[in-house]
Amino acid sequence: MFYMAIHGQDTIPHVKGRILISVRKGTIECDLTLSNMPQLSDYYLRLNSGMNIRYIKNAEPGMLPLRYERSQDDTLSSGESLAYYIPSYNESGKYLPHAVHFNYVGMYPVITDTTSAVDWRGNIAFNGKTLRADGIQSAWCPILYDVKTDRSYENVTYDLDITCHDCNVIYVNGSQPVSGTHAKVRSSTPQDLTLFSGDFKSVAINGNYFLNPDADEQQLTQLENTLDAYQKYLENKLGIPYKGKAVYIQTTPVSKNNSWMFASYPTIVSVSWHEGMKSFANKSTGTGFLQYMAHELAHYYFGKVRAFNSATRGMISEGFAEFLAMRITKNFISNSKYNDELKSKVRAMNNLTPVPMQKIRSEADYRNRELYVYYYAPLVFLAIEKEIGEEKMWTWLKVLLLSPAVKTDYTFFEQTLKEVVSDKAKFDLVREKYLESNQAFQNAVSALSIPADEFSAANNNIPVTKTYYYYVISRPMADIGSSQNNMIVHTEVAQITCLTTEFLDRVRATAIKVKQACKNATGCTNDINSYNSIEEAQAGLKRLLDRYNKNGRMVVKVLKP
Repeated sequence: MFYMAIHGQDTIPHVKGRILISVRKGTIECDLTLSNMPQLSDYYLRLNSGMNIRYIKNAEPGMLPLRYERSQDDTLSSGESLAYYIPSYNESGKYLPHAVHFNYVGMYPVITDTTSAVDWRGNIAFNGKTLRADGIQSAWCPILYDVKTDRSYENVTYDLDITCHDCNVIYVNGSQPVSGTHAKVRSSTPQDLTLFSGDFKSVAINGNYFLNPDADEQQLTQLENTLDAYQKYLENKLGIPYKGKAVYIQTTPVSKNNSWMFASYPTIVSVSWHEGMKSFANKSTGTGFLQYMAHELAHYYFGKVRAFNSATRGMISEGFAEFLAMRITKNFISNSKYNDELKSKVRAMNNLTPVPMQKIRSEADYRNRELYVYYYAPLVFLAIEKEIGEEKMWTWLKVLLLSPAVKTDYTFFEQTLKEVVSDKAKFDLVREKYLESNQAFQNAVSALSIPADEFSAANNNIPVTKTYYYYVISRPMADIGSSQNNMIVHTEVAQITCLTTEFLDRVRATAIKVKQACKNATGCTNDINSYNSIEEAQAGLKRLLDRYNKNGRMVVKVLKP
């Protein structure tokens, strides 16, 4: 019951041309030709909204600029790009030349002092020393999108000539980093065009690259050995080898309060103000860093080997990447850490009543995407594994990755599971308990034998007695640190033992008192934070104070609970 992997892009576009970058000025100037495209009748060409188009032409010699239009109907984009098409008088109303010549320039703010309010994966970010642009959401290079099949052609072969006079390393996903101010980079293997260039060091270990690391070579060698073991584990279980060598990038955001990782194979990017690669060697932070890395390594399969579409794409791609990260945690880090992560995910679900997977029809059905795809979905997948066994679970993952189906919607998801289970009674039981039931979350928690006090009465209707270590904190809603918004009010860490159904009622009066004492022009937050130990609570309070009073500008008032 194994399939050939024929579901990938049937035609691979090719990008060729010149790019001129300045990391100090925040500019990208592109003269690119997109060729070898499938001849689509209904399409968009997505390009970052910050790019100013000089012209779009048929790439044949001597052609004049074409009229192009923007569509407001590209509702499935992630928001960073605009959707262009070339209008025509044919049946579809759109014309796509065999090769399209784009000439455009973008100028972006260079943010060296974290004054941006927010940073995210799809942002084209200049921090004064580097340029970071992912190859999917940012759409810094035109990306062809098939409207009829909901397929995005971000994976391309390329032949690029890049100049950056204020860089000492230039890197494009799928090629080796190039030292210097000029690089000619090519790839005959389809890749998304994640781009990272600037003033930083590049370290090679066993053919893998570490760009802009904060760790020394000995630490990087140890990290590379650990990540290699994770890769070999997944290769062995899934029977699909990793292709090529990895490139690990460490960089900082252009905002104060954002941090994340993302994978664009063979590239894994860590964007954070915290310790980066050297946190691997830190006993208190090392396991967390490795768990994040395990999740991103799993995206080689659920993201690179197969890119999923339809409303279930997040549930499948992120849910199974986190499922695999949990398996790595259990097998390589520790069983206790695995159990801690299970409990943490269950506690987080107090803030979401999930829709059954069978009813997911759009992204909006997730209600809270982060909780649904990173917390709920992996818990359900781990519970399904309990029901069908590890061997069949790994087989299901292989079928999901290698099935020839084009549309990876819920029907595809359920049908692949049905084929693998190959037992109608067992499949009907699994479907009813975990895919269709409004009690799927409770069923998963029960199957995984997670203690009842890890989730609230709102989810299981069983009130239990629990000891809480908590504090209440209020801070400015916005413009934090200004003369009009410079007050933080918080309680000391306190302890209370009560029923889980009573906790919020017992501390509500204190929360109101804290908020009333907080005076800021933009208003104040009112956050109740609870933990399982006094040490965790004290550490959590310190993190928040360090984060919001980093420059010592805030007036901090402490109240007794």
